[in-house]
Amino acid sequence: MKQLVRILSVVLALTFLMLCLTSCTGHQMSQIQGFLNSFSEHTDLVEDGEYKPFNVPRMTMEKLMEYVEDENIDIIYEAFSPAVKEETDDLYEKIREFMRFYENTVTSWEYTSGSQPGKRINGVVLVTQTIFNDFFADNGTYRCDFSDVTRSTEQPETVGISSIMLYPEELSPEYAPKKPSGIYIVYRVEDIPEDISIGLSSLETLMELSQAENTDGIYEMFSLTANRNAKGLQEKTSELLSFLFERVTAWEPYTWTRNVEKFDEDSATTQEMFFYLHTDDGLYRCDIREVLESTNQEDVGFSSISIFPALYPGEKPAYEDDVYKGYCTWGRENMGISIVYQQED
Repeated sequence: MKQLVRILSVVLALTFLMLCLTSCTGHQMSQIQGFLNSFSEHTDLVEDGEYKPFNVPRMTMEKLMEYVEDENIDIIYEAFSPAVKEETDDLYEKIREFMRFYENTVTSWEYTSGSQPGKRINGVVLVTQTIFNDFFADNGTYRCDFSDVTRSTEQPETVGISSIMLYPEELSPEYAPKKPSGIYIVYRVEDIPEDISIGLSSLETLMELSQAENTDGIYEMFSLTANRNAKGLQEKTSELLSFLFERVTAWEPYTWTRNVEKFDEDSATTQEMFFYLHTDDGLYRCDIREVLESTNQEDVGFSSISIFPALYPGEKPAYEDDVYKGYCTWGRENMGISIVYQQED
């Protein structure tokens, strides 16, 4: 009886849809299309070896998180595009890291928004999707940005998940524009897994060298590539030593991330650490970016150190504050040393 009622309901609904097709607006037509699609909606993100995201962004994210909770690493791997799999040597390990982060750190999560911009130029179709989520943790909220390509007639190898980014929500203005390949996790230091060793922090080494007034030692920590490309690096090294030695009264680490990235044809293990520096003039942030290992040895060492007046922990910068965003992203876009002082200086 229940099955008969269900069939009759479907028939009546379809009859109604057929009657109103000629008078529907564009918006109504899209709603009708979604309704019709719901009857034939698939149940997995990968079917017959092909990436099959859902029409509703929330459903795509819910299915991904279902795989995470079930520890279904293989299907998550398959959902990534062939291009990302080819480019990302450590994708399996990164998926495990993402699953571990969710299990050990995240208390709950919430879908916030999603979009599916598409374009057709000279017959070439490209449809991408971005889904934004909040991951709640004891030490603060993280934002999770999910990006994929749902259709591409020109580059079918890009169809699939492009990236999953996790970072403290207050760092959205600087990390949201970054489009990595694969999975990229920025930890608050309190959330770094116990089995991950970051060793002696770069800032700790810098503080020791500044106390010893060892300018040459600081200069030698930069890579040969940075030495060639950063203007006035030697002079800036002296300024950095003076700032650390004369102004900094205390410091603590803020965030940490380590990833395998490609620079041209070279594969490199990169590390970013953000720190808070306490001075009599106020709070500063110190961002240190470095290459730990690389197939090109000239890249190994510090790439950039940027110091600038900081917002206090938990504060969110105004999205329209382009000056502050420029401070935050300087070290990603440049090599060498940048120091911005408090206004009263």
